[in-house]
Amino acid sequence: MNRVSIRKINELNVLREIFNQAPTSRADVAKNLALTKSTVYSIFTKLANDDLIYDIGQGSSTSSGGRKPALTNFNASVGYTINTKINNDTISCMSNWLDGSVIAYQEFPVTGKDASQRLLSLYQAIKTAQIDDHDLLGISVAVYGIVRDNRVIRATLSDLPQFDLVQVLQSRFNVPVVLGNEANMSALHIRDFTTTKPVKSAVALSLSDGIGAGMIIDGNLYTGARSEAGEVGHALYYGRYFDQPVNVEDIAADSAVFARLKTMKQANVNIADLRRWYDAGDAEVLQVLKDFCLGISMVLQNLILSFDPEKLVIGSKIMRAIPELLITIKQMARLSDEVPLSLAKNVDQAALLGGCAAITRHILGLPTGELVFKNRNAPTSVE
Repeated sequence: MNRVSIRKINELNVLREIFNQAPTSRADVAKNLALTKSTVYSIFTKLANDDLIYDIGQGSSTSSGGRKPALTNFNASVGYTINTKINNDTISCMSNWLDGSVIAYQEFPVTGKDASQRLLSLYQAIKTAQIDDHDLLGISVAVYGIVRDNRVIRATLSDLPQFDLVQVLQSRFNVPVVLGNEANMSALHIRDFTTTKPVKSAVALSLSDGIGAGMIIDGNLYTGARSEAGEVGHALYYGRYFDQPVNVEDIAADSAVFARLKTMKQANVNIADLRRWYDAGDAEVLQVLKDFCLGISMVLQNLILSFDPEKLVIGSKIMRAIPELLITIKQMARLSDEVPLSLAKNVDQAALLGGCAAITRHILGLPTGELVFKNRNAPTSVE
């Protein structure tokens, strides 16, 4: 390994240390990374020249006295990212500073069902989210489908793979673009926005539009040989009401529940309707939800027995509205209280924050290793 390569590795390690520990000092970084003070001071100078860090004053002196150290912070507002998700009827859009802090979040309606119309809505959402007087540094897009080598291979929007989404956005905004499967992005959110301790194994189970599982194994996103790992919704379900086996996501995804109830009730159905019918003990609704719980319990059993994750987070608007279903699912799957199962606090935003982590890592040149992002609404600015 030549000196240039070693220097670059040291720069990235110092940048990671500042990102995770800020505010911090040159002396602490040198100690934590076992680097010489001269090396660290030189790297600090370069990072400051690149506007990635800035000094914020002096810290406390040690118990033995001596000069107070100069404290340095990561400059999160050097630029921002725009992170999006293509939904069935909307485009979710979030802008973030480089530390993950949320600047703004908005849902944009989609007119029409064709992928070309979705892309037009996506473009308009990104244009609206741009911030004057700050540099847009990158864009992420989460989709419901298979993404391989930063290109959509298959999607619930069947005509979306016809478009080179990265090329379309890069040509218009001239910044790097990262695409990702929605469940995989949600798994990155679990890993990179958990501040208590590093997450080495986790599963994000997404039930919104189909069923997908994003998996973190040994601290890294696992996508499989063909980027199709986690497509658990395609497992066959043999159950009542169906003459032939169907995909489990046809009964146990949020979208499937609403589709079945729309047919039964001969009307559009929303979350408030579902909660009201559940509380009233509507027999038809309770049966649909029982099938929903049974399908999810089957999926959870397989995921837990296969991966034994330290965290498993379910993203479901139905289960957020009716959290009692989680108890039913645990009973059906015979899961003990030791199983680390929880519901996503904000189903709409998990994949956006995961996309923020993915594109920010790309921008900083830190694709692997621990980075601790901030999940807050207060932007960080240079003082």
